[in-house]
Amino acid sequence: MKEIFEQYGGVIITVVAIAALAALVTAIMGNGTSGPVYDAFKNLIDNFGNNIGTP
Repeated sequence: MKEIFEQYGGVIITVVAIAALAALVTAIMGNGTSGPVYDAFKNLIDNFGNNIGTP
């Protein structure tokens, strides 16, 4: 086990970091029609339309 970490430690850390980043982005973005980012943009567009008088 020690030899594996000595030889491939950097690669293992990189793979884990990329997987964690992908999981974080997926959790934040949601599935396209839900999630905090989608809701924030939808509210922003709706509020902008209401403020300029467009239904």
